[in-house]
Amino acid sequence: MAEIQFVKVTKAFGSNKVIEDLDLTIQDGKFTVLVGASGCGKTTLLRMIAGIGPATSGHVLMDGKDITDLDPAKRDIAMVFQNYAIYPTMTVKENIEFGLKNRKVPKEEREKLIKEYAAVVGLTDYLDRKPGTLSGGQRQRIALARAMVKKPKVFLMDEPLSNLDAKLRVAMRTELIEMHNRLKTTFIYVTHDQTEAMAMADQIVLMDKGRIMQEASPEVIYHDPNNAFTAQFIGTPPMNILPMGEDKLGFRPERVQLGTQRLEGAPFARKGHILTREMLGSETTYKIQMGDEAIMVKSPDDTFQYDQDVVLSVRADDLYFFDKDGQRIRRGDVSNYDQYIQRAGGNNNA
Repeated sequence: MAEIQFVKVTKAFGSNKVIEDLDLTIQDGKFTVLVGASGCGKTTLLRMIAGIGPATSGHVLMDGKDITDLDPAKRDIAMVFQNYAIYPTMTVKENIEFGLKNRKVPKEEREKLIKEYAAVVGLTDYLDRKPGTLSGGQRQRIALARAMVKKPKVFLMDEPLSNLDAKLRVAMRTELIEMHNRLKTTFIYVTHDQTEAMAMADQIVLMDKGRIMQEASPEVIYHDPNNAFTAQFIGTPPMNILPMGEDKLGFRPERVQLGTQRLEGAPFARKGHILTREMLGSETTYKIQMGDEAIMVKSPDDTFQYDQDVVLSVRADDLYFFDKDGQRIRRGDVSNYDQYIQRAGGNNNA
């Protein structure tokens, strides 16, 4: 296992600085997910750890040792890509064994490792098959097993599930969580999918334009976002954020109480009109026109219908406030926090 540290790291391509003066510690043995939109810098960080895209300045450390300029082959790291990079002419066993042969691992030990990790990823019955005869999920497992037999200190995974269909992605997500729980190794996983990040991570690092917007557990990043960007990136549908003078008011879609009259004691209450209704089983998502704003509501109540007039209420504890720059305003940050709650109800019409 290993702790990874970025110390004042900058990465530039010509005059374009993708990452600038970044500090980050990735904890030993944790499942850390780097998440953000394409171009935010998450894969660039992964490539720095792997040594295939070195930092322009600053330092990358593994367990306190500077690996910034260390040859990739000498880093105790295994990487799994979204395209698997497996050899179609080799059997499953030969694919898993390939790296071990290159490292001159004795045959007896190779056989033991292949048997052990083929079982871990559920490929024991497929060792003599060619990858072309297997499903996408099984081919992804070959790549995982090939990485595991190296027994690395760190697993790097760059969108490894993005080529799989939706149902298989969910199944593989669960398998990766189970594998991490068994191996207790440092996993660093890159994705643009916030649902994947929330489902898998011990720790999420949310990035935008080369900057870390928030680093926290899924629970903290969801319930206690530091800024409007984080609040709207994490969560499906994203947090509703409305103008409130120079500041902004936010609330999660699932924290809205829908009804025909105002919820007693709720400081925020507005009339609305249902524009769309999506029944998703245990919950229904509504798009609701509320004055000049269209907001999303997620409710266990599926009795409301398209074109219906409703009242939306939000309790005080479910309201979030942000300043004009999108930074979070928490109780304790300001002396007049209760005035923000009062202002949230200033335009009530229900």
